[in-house]
Amino acid sequence: MTKRNVIVLGAGLAGLGFARHYPGCRVFEADDTPGGHARSHSFAGVWFDRGAHICHSSDPEWLALLHAAAPLHVMTKSTVLNHKQGKWFAYPVQNHLFDLPPPEREAALRDFLAAQEKYRGREPANYEEWCRFQYGDYLLENFYRLYTAKYWHVPMAELATDWLGGRLLPSQVENIIAGANGPVAEQQAVFRTFRYPQSGGFFAMLARLADGVDVRLQKRAVKVAAREGRVSFADGTAESFDWLVATIPLPELVAMMPEAPSAVREAAAKLRALRQYCVNLVVNRPALSPAQWFYIYDPDVAVSRVSFPFALSGQASNQTAIQAEIFLPQNARPNEAQLRDQAIADLGRILRFAPDEVTAAEIRCYPLSYVVSDLARAPAVRLMRDWLRTQRIVTAGLFGEWHYVWSDRAYASGRNLAQTLLAAP
Repeated sequence: MTKRNVIVLGAGLAGLGFARHYPGCRVFEADDTPGGHARSHSFAGVWFDRGAHICHSSDPEWLALLHAAAPLHVMTKSTVLNHKQGKWFAYPVQNHLFDLPPPEREAALRDFLAAQEKYRGREPANYEEWCRFQYGDYLLENFYRLYTAKYWHVPMAELATDWLGGRLLPSQVENIIAGANGPVAEQQAVFRTFRYPQSGGFFAMLARLADGVDVRLQKRAVKVAAREGRVSFADGTAESFDWLVATIPLPELVAMMPEAPSAVREAAAKLRALRQYCVNLVVNRPALSPAQWFYIYDPDVAVSRVSFPFALSGQASNQTAIQAEIFLPQNARPNEAQLRDQAIADLGRILRFAPDEVTAAEIRCYPLSYVVSDLARAPAVRLMRDWLRTQRIVTAGLFGEWHYVWSDRAYASGRNLAQTLLAAP
């Protein structure tokens, strides 16, 4: 298929991964820079990402690309914490039960051991059952249900388990018992070791992915006429194609296609994603936390995850840069100033800094961030992608596959698709 006219919608990691492995294709990006969800920006002299991003990949090609692009800070032992009701404990909670007060520790261990007997050999039907079978009722009700409600905004029983790989690890009885009997070093978390650029934010190690790629910026697609093999753009131009590679959100793609049948449109309407707000601030005090990032379980605190850019990059500073992430349903429209101010107040209480120590603060909204892997997702996506392929349209990446993937996997999905198309007759 090397002589076919192939165009790509979206210059995120999947689109760039495809283009780097499919000679002669053209990439059309709606924004003024490539990078998609992996982009970074500078504020108050600090580089902030679109939410916490790190590289903990073992993909040799991916790591070679990153190391060639920028000097990296390599962390061989990360510090990740949890916070709940004024108390700190190590991540993941099930491996560090000794950090909990004795009554909670005993209840958590008792329920965990009971679950190992009660649910042995049973296959969970959803995320709620997965947590119950793995960790027991106490950890489910007092930790995982709380965090799921504020992060995903979907009942646990409606979530699938196909997004868990590498994020929540199956319980290891020996580790959990050891962590209940005393402090232990974390050995299981997949991001115990990671890489991050020494400067320039996460995208600094990805920016060169666009080198040598024919990327056309500020080209927002508005209509896809599959029968004619034609994409129209907001600037009035159009491009023809033999095959179209789409890494843009599946619901947006279907909405551009007048010929999409009702079943495909209904499937697109079932897909859910989160609206993300990042509160970025600088506090005029050094090292407010020993962690690179931490999670907040308290239901009355909107912030779910907090990261420290200087700790990720290894940069020395007499200030602390903080990013607080808030996730809401996609249709939420909060007062952003109030959301920012409340987040800063909550962080001040948790990290013990005063309002007048904040030297700069902003809030940024990303209307489409993480996709929700609920039970309706997989069959809906399968139906949509099967129909799209009959229209000579194939999809890749976080939004093209509508699947919660890390950066290296997003890039690899584009790369693998290119190899598949090149091998096709």
